[in-house]
This record gives sequence, C-alpha cells and structure tokens, in this order.
Amino acid sequence: MVVLAAESADAWQDVVSRCFIPINCGAFEPGFSGRMDQLELDDSISISCVATDGHTVDRSERLAARAEGDALHLSLQVASRGTVRQGRRMVSVRPGTASMYATDAPYYLDYSEPGQRQLIVQVSRAALAAPRTALSEGLNHLTVPASAATRVFFTYALDVHRQAELGGGAEASAAAEVTKDLAATMIRASAEGARVLPRTRGGLLRAIEDFVGVNLPRVHVDDIAAEFFISRRTVYHVFEEVGTTPSDYLRRHRLELAAARLTDPEHAHLSIGEIAASAGFDDATTFTRAFRRQHGMTPREWRAAGCGRALSVAS
Repeated sequence: MVVLAAESADAWQDVVSRCFIPINCGAFEPGFSGRMDQLELDDSISISCVATDGHTVDRSERLAARAEGDALHLSLQVASRGTVRQGRRMVSVRPGTASMYATDAPYYLDYSEPGQRQLIVQVSRAALAAPRTALSEGLNHLTVPASAATRVFFTYALDVHRQAELGGGAEASAAAEVTKDLAATMIRASAEGARVLPRTRGGLLRAIEDFVGVNLPRVHVDDIAAEFFISRRTVYHVFEEVGTTPSDYLRRHRLELAAARLTDPEHAHLSIGEIAASAGFDDATTFTRAFRRQHGMTPREWRAAGCGRALSVAS
C-alpha cells in the first residue's frame, strides 16, 4: 500500500502522475489538500482510495497521445459531486455513481466541489476477459448502470483495499484475478443488459455472498444453485475453497442478523421467538442453541447486555 498526501497543486499533480498517468490539474479550492491510498495488485491493476478538496483534472490531447498503456479507470463516486467528460460525452456523478473512461484518450474531470472522494480501479483493457464490443459500449456511455454486478465489483475492490490497510486479506495475485474477473463481469453485464456470471470461483463466491446478503433470511442452498445456474455440488465446492459450507455460511449470517435485531430499538417489541423467526429459524430452541455456540451467550443475555450498553452510553 502506497499512501501519498499533497498540500498544493503541483504536489497533487505529481501524486496523480506517479500513481496513475500524467495529468494537468486546475481550479484548486483554497487550502487544497489531497490524499491517495493506492494498492497495486499486479502490473495491470491497482485499487485507489482518493480524497481531495475541489479541483479539476485535464488529460489533454498531448498527454493522451503519449500514453504508453491501455488502462481504464473504473471509478465510484463516494462523496460530493462532479462531472466526467471524454470526447463529446459528459455525465454528472454523485455518490453511488460509477463511471468508466479510458486513459489513452483525452478526458476532463470537474471535481471542483469540496469534499471529493472516489474509489478508482485502474486496469489494463488487455487484462480483462471482456469483448471489445462490451468495452466500447461502456466507454460510449461513460457511466456504469447500478446493478448487482456493479455493486459486487466495487464492494469487493473496497474490501480488498481495506484488508490491505489492516495488513491482511487475500494474496495479491488471487485478489487481482478476482478483481479483474468482477470488472469484466460488470462491463459485460452493462453492455449486454443481461445477467453475466463471474468466471472464477472467487468471483462467483462474491456474487453468491451478495445474493445472500440481499435475500436474507429466506434463502437456501437450492435458491443459490437456481440463481446462478449451477448444481448444489458446485455451490458446496465454491464454499469449500474458503473453509466452510453453504449451510454453515447461511446459519452464521442468520445469527448475525438476529444479533443485530436483538439490540435494534426498532425490534425491541419482538419476543426472542419472533426475532428467531424473522432471522429464518423455525424453532426457538434450535435458534438459542446455535446463538450460544456462535456468540457465547443466549439471545436473552445478548439483548440484556446490548440494552445495558445503550443505557450506559445515554447516561
């Protein structure tokens, strides 16, 4: 992980040129500061969290003509607003907007509003298993539609970046493979307007985890197999690679859902049995036994402890 900070226009241009590509910056907000936290997974892909004050970015024709690579920027706007322009196309970006533009062509970014934050994945087009037509379609639109594939890609990229900040996470080569797979899946899904499945086991696992998170608590192994057009055996093989089973994974997340609801004021009126049912457990006794194994106390004790902490904070 490389962490670089800048307190001036010239310094920020140097940071961006070092981490990405040469650009010209302008329209800096008074007292400008910027920070780049970049994780390079391999020679073809990096993940960066960028936080800056207001400014603009110009990748001029002269600079683009000297480009040595074929990189894409897959960018998620995290905070503030701006515009992305490449060629005759221009789109507005706000928190949650994903954009896609090429670095070997001129572009202009208006990030003049304060409090800018982006998650940017820079990846070589040659490293992506995506058809040229899909890549061209994405670049023609600049924005990437919100979809499950878009959510899975950026969530995974952010998870990889955060784990690296903490000094752990997946091996870089394995993370690079999955990130590129999910990027290609997102680009193809956007261009084709249809469901596209990841090609790697790691990418499929992330897509399954997203599906489970969206559909808890009423999701089962057969639902996963049907959703992803795979056999139950394949579902089990995918989870075996991370040392668990689909059943254990689903149970663990149902218990985490129950734990959150036990201390959520909005669910304070529900009984333990009702909490169990709302988390997908048909039998309160089975729920209590499983909850104790995972959390080291009964649901009733968990709720009491949570209420005690809340009262302590309030006082």
